[in-house]
Amino acid sequence: MNIIIGGTHGLGASITRQLQEQDEETFVVGRSFDEVKHGKGFKIDLSSESDAALLGERIRQFDNTPLNFFWISGYGYNGDFSSQESPEKMAAVNFGNVLPAAQAAFRIMLASDADSYFVVVSSTTGYKARKDEAVYAGTKHAQVGFTRSLGLESERLQSSVKVSLFMPGGMQTPFWDMNRPDSYTDFLDPAKVATRILEKIESQADTFYEEVIERGSL
Repeated sequence: MNIIIGGTHGLGASITRQLQEQDEETFVVGRSFDEVKHGKGFKIDLSSESDAALLGERIRQFDNTPLNFFWISGYGYNGDFSSQESPEKMAAVNFGNVLPAAQAAFRIMLASDADSYFVVVSSTTGYKARKDEAVYAGTKHAQVGFTRSLGLESERLQSSVKVSLFMPGGMQTPFWDMNRPDSYTDFLDPAKVATRILEKIESQADTFYEEVIERGSL
């Protein structure tokens, strides 16, 4: 079972679609989840702690099921920190409120003898400072530190869980529809990024792998 947190839009939707085309079983999580459109899954508002707790409970029901976990959810903000509304909401959606689901999945994966993949998609903002993305950068740096440390943990435990971290640059997604920068044509195609990620994890030999995917590189 492939659990895709943030599988209804953009890169997450591309990864979901490619997995389904490979006849892989998916469980799609997102605020705009629709069973007819996405198949099996769960509609959730990750800004809600109660919704996040319910998601953790739902994933625990997959106990004894071989799992792969894809963490792709999140949203961005360009502007001054002093002007940003509800910065704590971004911190919850991009990082804090995903942790119960991530922990539930990781526990199941550790208990399984099957090879499995724990995939986190952060951003190039996860290792760079940017002048107008303070909170977003903070959440993406948190993802990077978390995933690198989880890779070390999986290695220390000698588990069969392979952890991977991907940091793509800007992508051609609906996020930019209202304010496309001049460099938008150089942004990454989500379908190509999805293909790259799936190819890399399928060939991953080491317990941990990370890759930066810069704009224009695909």
